[in-house]
Amino acid sequence: MAQDAVDRFDLTVIGGGPVGLFAAALAGMHGMKTKLIEALPYLGGQLTALYPEKWIYDVAGFPRVLAKDLVEHLEQQARRYHPAIVLEETVDRLEALPDGGYRLYTDRAAHETRAILITSGIGAFAPRKLPVAGAERFEGRGLYYFVPPMQHFADQTVVVVGGGDSALDWALAASEVAKSVLLVHRRDEFRGQAETLRQVMARPNTAVRVFTEVRNLAGTSRLQAVELIDHKTKATEWVTADSVIAALGFHSSLGPIKDWGLEFHGANIVTYEAGQTSRPGIYAAGDVAYYPGKVKLIATGFGEVGNAIGHIRGYLHPGHKGGLPHSTNLKMGE
Repeated sequence: MAQDAVDRFDLTVIGGGPVGLFAAALAGMHGMKTKLIEALPYLGGQLTALYPEKWIYDVAGFPRVLAKDLVEHLEQQARRYHPAIVLEETVDRLEALPDGGYRLYTDRAAHETRAILITSGIGAFAPRKLPVAGAERFEGRGLYYFVPPMQHFADQTVVVVGGGDSALDWALAASEVAKSVLLVHRRDEFRGQAETLRQVMARPNTAVRVFTEVRNLAGTSRLQAVELIDHKTKATEWVTADSVIAALGFHSSLGPIKDWGLEFHGANIVTYEAGQTSRPGIYAAGDVAYYPGKVKLIATGFGEVGNAIGHIRGYLHPGHKGGLPHSTNLKMGE
């Protein structure tokens, strides 16, 4: 711990999701001594914690890729440049040093760095719970907020709750292995992609119920049935269910980062040219960053990382005018 507290890095990346991993790779590729700090016990952020078996269709170079596979590729890419990776540490406090660097204090140690890139996504997150009395006794025993591998649902009767992209994606994924899938949504308008909804409704083993919510859960050692209520007719019905996937969204918080003297737009950090924040030497990229016209996609975050690393390179070495040389011009081992 003592060595970590005095060993100064060129760049510390806060957040080990896909954008943070790419940042660590790009920084290392261009000669920066890099550290990555992640609060979770594993890398990948939301892709690992929430959606490991969801297909992603909007990452360049992949017609489609499983979230867990994308994380694996990004981790391999980052580790090639030997960043220091710190897991299960939450950054609490920031101290500006007299020479322009920073000291970051986590719940376990102190870390010194010349520059900071915040890629913490939506920050710490917790699922919105199913508003059903006693639901907690079925968590992990038929009720899931963090979805296990899809094979877990093989030959099951699955109820998916929600109307956003996650609910539609999980209903579609579950339909490939489950005996039957029932998607229930309290409205008749879905927030998720229309094309995904069309695919869900076209599956022969999948049904969709709108104006419907789960009112009760039942079972002995694990979930066996759910009670549904139709809000238009007020009719209730018990249906057999082996599993419920509750895709109701998440509560998120940036925690102590909100107290670092940065400029915020709602829950997001305001960024200017190349990801610069309102404090020198501190940058942000990915879902945590805000600027007018921002589109929250992994692909957007990757582009923001390129801009930020180019600017950070110039910040650390004023002789550089900014930007990055093409990787094809760098001398790197195979």
